[in-house]
Amino acid sequence: MSQFKKMTFLKVLTTVAWADGEVSQSEFNILKSFFRKFDLEKHELDELKPYLFSPVSTKEKDELYRQMIAELSSPREKKEIMDALETMVEAHKRMKSDERELVDQFSEWLKKSSHTKRSLGRIRNFLQRTIFKHARDPDPDMEKYFKRHVLKKIELKSSHSQVSTNLPEERLYFICLVGTLMAAIAHVDDHFDPAEKKALKRCLTEQFSLKGKELTLLFEVVEEQARQGFDFYEVVSELNRVSSYNDRIHLMECLFEVAIADGEMVHGEAEEIRRITKALRIPHKTFIEYKVRALDKIR
Repeated sequence: MSQFKKMTFLKVLTTVAWADGEVSQSEFNILKSFFRKFDLEKHELDELKPYLFSPVSTKEKDELYRQMIAELSSPREKKEIMDALETMVEAHKRMKSDERELVDQFSEWLKKSSHTKRSLGRIRNFLQRTIFKHARDPDPDMEKYFKRHVLKKIELKSSHSQVSTNLPEERLYFICLVGTLMAAIAHVDDHFDPAEKKALKRCLTEQFSLKGKELTLLFEVVEEQARQGFDFYEVVSELNRVSSYNDRIHLMECLFEVAIADGEMVHGEAEEIRRITKALRIPHKTFIEYKVRALDKIR
């Protein structure tokens, strides 16, 4: 399969994963497996990253589907795609039965289908039904890894420093989800400015009434977690699950407060906030409105 057709297929696959408004960890793992099996180069992965990080517009999604339909318009093109999938199977002898089923079903679908504009929904439904059909099934090994990790870290730090917290476990978890994203904004430029630390602590204090040693303890946890890295998809998926829309708006305000704390908002910080707010299902219009407010504060 040519690079162009391969990238179109993978972009369409990624938009299908976003069909319900979020990409679960299982769906993300499926996408990564396809990226590996197609032996993508670094520049190709970079081209796909924007599609992974947030859903594209309906217009762009439809254009991708139409592009894929155009590339399936002849028997030769269909055969090229099927040959690529078959090669992928041969290259990975331990392919799971459901992946083998995908290739078989895809082959049948290509043989029978007359691809027209009406195929847009069919493509999405077909890929959702085959590739992602078990992606929402619970995975005990992956489920809430971040939660177990940060709560254990709080427990260890609390024991070591002899600082106890009376907050319920779910409240601690929510604070760590929010705080980690705020700290991640501060780390965009690889420098956690003292003013950014102050802004982050202020947001944690105002939002969660934290103070004293309890604030210090949780600040250390979220700052360390952001510095070491975390699963973006798990964190935003969990925030979508446990927070209200107003909670997410308040978080966006805090993200901008941290970004402008050092007197400027660099492009990377604005783009990271845009990525987060998209994943949190905050409209782009609202993002722009709050971004303008934040920039007005430092002008």
